[in-house]
Amino acid sequence: MTKFDLHLNDCTLEEAVKSFYEDNPFTKELGITIEKIDKGSVCISLAIEHRHTNVYRIAHGGVMMSLADTAIGAACLSINKRVVTLDFNINTLKAVPEDSIIRAKTQIIHNGRQTIVAECSIFDEEDNLCCKSRATMFVIGELQK
Repeated sequence: MTKFDLHLNDCTLEEAVKSFYEDNPFTKELGITIEKIDKGSVCISLAIEHRHTNVYRIAHGGVMMSLADTAIGAACLSINKRVVTLDFNINTLKAVPEDSIIRAKTQIIHNGRQTIVAECSIFDEEDNLCCKSRATMFVIGELQK
C-alpha cells in the first residue's frame, strides 16, 4: 500500500490526482508538472532538458509519448477512474528542441464504463501544435470511493 492509497479519500479529487503523480517514480523522474486539472481535462508541462533528447538534440519520441500518456491518464483520474493504456497512437508534427517548455492538453472523447477514449495535444512555447495523440484506456477502478 502506497502513501497515496492511505489518504486517497481524505482529500479533494484534484489533490488526489496531484498526489497520484507525486508518488509515481517515472513521471517524477521525467520532471512533469501538473498545471491545471478540470473534470475530464488536464494541462501538464515538461521542460525539455538534455536527458530528454535524442542525438539531434530534439525531444525523444518516447518522452513525447510518455507526456501524452501521462496527460491522458491524469484526465481519466480527474473523472475518478483509474486506468491503464490499451491502445495509443501519436503523430509528431513539429520537432521540440532542447531547452523548450511544452504543454500537453487533453480532452476525453468517450467516457465508458470499461473504456475511455481521449486525445492529447502537445504545444510548444509559441502555442504551435507539436504532437497529436489518441488513446484508449481500460478502466480498472475508481480513484476515490
